[in-house]
Amino acid sequence: MKTLQALILASLATVSLTACSQQEQEDTREKAQSSLEQATEATKQAAGDAADFARETAERTGDFLSDSAITARVKTALFEADQVSAGNINVETINGHVVLSGVVATSEEADLAVQLAQGVEGVKSVENDIEVQE
Repeated sequence: MKTLQALILASLATVSLTACSQQEQEDTREKAQSSLEQATEATKQAAGDAADFARETAERTGDFLSDSAITARVKTALFEADQVSAGNINVETINGHVVLSGVVATSEEADLAVQLAQGVEGVKSVENDIEVQE
């Protein structure tokens, strides 16, 4: 009888441990699933942040390249005009705003340089800092 009682107690203990173990397994599974969901969300957020950073960087780079392109176009327009001493005129572009500087022989030449610069695609404004040689 004692053997039977011991066997029953052992069986109950085993069933209890199995149930406890199954509960622990379920708790662990739920924690793992929650951690996985949090990691997935964090990864999505990081990917979104990286995409935003890349987009902003590309826009800034695009602005720089556009300014370089505008400067090159303005210089080309000045060199193609026979009435302008293009080699004496400096061109700087910042965010589409062109600054002309240097020294030319006449005010007409300076005015023509400004007009040529204003005619270039992408130019938002032209500042005339050209000096006229007297």
